[in-house]
Amino acid sequence: MNNITMHGSITVNGRTVVVHVGDGEATATVDGARFNVRSLWQLYQLLRLLV
Repeated sequence: MNNITMHGSITVNGRTVVVHVGDGEATATVDGARFNVRSLWQLYQLLRLLV
């Protein structure tokens, strides 16, 4: 079985969001605060809060 890992960052309204998906978990870090995101919908909602 192949493991897929994604890691990236984006800046939203001056706040840095780092996203890591892989290794059985998905997290988003906003200015050092870590959030578990279990779906793309939750990630989308987190980004909407920053806008």
